[in-house]
Amino acid sequence: MVKQTKTKPIPKERKIEKELLGILIFLAVLVVVFIMATTYFKSLNYFEYGGLTFSKKRVGDIQLFHHSYYIKNQAGKIIQYNLYLRNDPRYNNISIEGIPSKLLSPGKVAYLSVNSEGLQECKYGPLSVATISSFMSDNQMRVVAGNLDFWQAGARRDKWVTCENQPGNRVVEILKGNETKVTIGGNCYRIEVTDCQILEAVERLIVQSIVDARKVSV
Repeated sequence: MVKQTKTKPIPKERKIEKELLGILIFLAVLVVVFIMATTYFKSLNYFEYGGLTFSKKRVGDIQLFHHSYYIKNQAGKIIQYNLYLRNDPRYNNISIEGIPSKLLSPGKVAYLSVNSEGLQECKYGPLSVATISSFMSDNQMRVVAGNLDFWQAGARRDKWVTCENQPGNRVVEILKGNETKVTIGGNCYRIEVTDCQILEAVERLIVQSIVDARKVSV
């Protein structure tokens, strides 16, 4: 007669330990999955353009694209500048012609001269002018308003400013053109606008100016 060996029952303590180990492994897997998912979804809100990191932010129904960097103000204090764009820089295809932008120059005078003829009906006209003006001012430049039209400037008692009559200073001209583009020549920055693409053109120049300034400082 064959003698049967009885299987020893697993002690209750070891069974509990195995169950706890299984629970801990399961929780660890959940934590890893959560971290990976969080990192992935967070990465969807960030992107690189021209060496600059942008994040997507939503204010109500408005989608904004944010980039920040540090500058030194006139008092010598380091401050953070926050740029908010309405247009995704990756898909802003407004052309830029000419030399690399040297628009940003803290402490310098920058003239912002506008010919409003043909731009009055543009929804984002005032916002665009305010955007480029505050961009230069916040970057520690002294902004002076001007009028591109000689007769209009006289009638309104504005300062008549063109790239030609201010050759030693940076001048940003905004006017209606046959196509929307930005042309850079020396200290002259001409923004020509058609189909009311004024905000796209302004933001294109702003981003390119930051990209070019960063290349010089690196």
